[in-house]
Amino acid sequence: MPSVPHTPQNKHTIYKSINSLLIIGREIDANQHSHHALQISIALDEAFHFECDGANGDFNGVIVAPNISHSLSATTGRQALLLLDPDHYQAQEIIKRWLNNDGFYEIEAETLIKIRAHIDALLADAHPGATPISNILETLVPANIDASNMDARIQGVIDYIGQRSQKLASIEELADKACLSESRLAHLFKQQVGIPIRRYLLWQRLLDACFYAAAGASLTEAAHKAGFSDSSHFNRTFKSMFGVHPSTMMKQSGLVELK
Repeated sequence: MPSVPHTPQNKHTIYKSINSLLIIGREIDANQHSHHALQISIALDEAFHFECDGANGDFNGVIVAPNISHSLSATTGRQALLLLDPDHYQAQEIIKRWLNNDGFYEIEAETLIKIRAHIDALLADAHPGATPISNILETLVPANIDASNMDARIQGVIDYIGQRSQKLASIEELADKACLSESRLAHLFKQQVGIPIRRYLLWQRLLDACFYAAAGASLTEAAHKAGFSDSSHFNRTFKSMFGVHPSTMMKQSGLVELK
């Protein structure tokens, strides 16, 4: 898919990877809510107001555990919001290393400087490569999967899914494509990619719908083009994963696809 250019009038710019969304914008106002994704919020200019687990104040960076009620408000300055599938191996490492059964973690200044440097580099490059989101995550935890050593059968499955206009392939179909049993495919895919294959397919449909909406389609059109049964199904899935209605995030947004 082509990228939607980042233009000054866009309220948000959304970068998508295989299992995450990175949103950079202004005027974020999320009332008390919870969602399935692991959340990393970074103030790029001025601190945001954040409430969670009894804490109430201004913060420059937080990691919020999945399914934890919180609110975040920022009316001035730019903010970066990274939403990551909690089943991904790096998300699991972040949860274990930084959250330690707490609802959120306040990111210390030294780590914030490193993360902001990666975001500044991303914003300065009109044609981002494949690593910006990975660089942010690796500031918090090291990667432990070498993509260059990915099993050719799993890479073939990923390529096959990516070529489909709708990410609705059955596990049986994908197992046949890889010449593996369904159970072996499920095990190897999770080991190689970091998330279960069914979750990967769901993320791809969500991200495709985000792309279509950011490119100008209505939410109903975007939902159908991405393979959701109807807009209500897409809206419920999106809100469950990200905590807000898709119209809140998609309005006046541009999207850059990370290859």
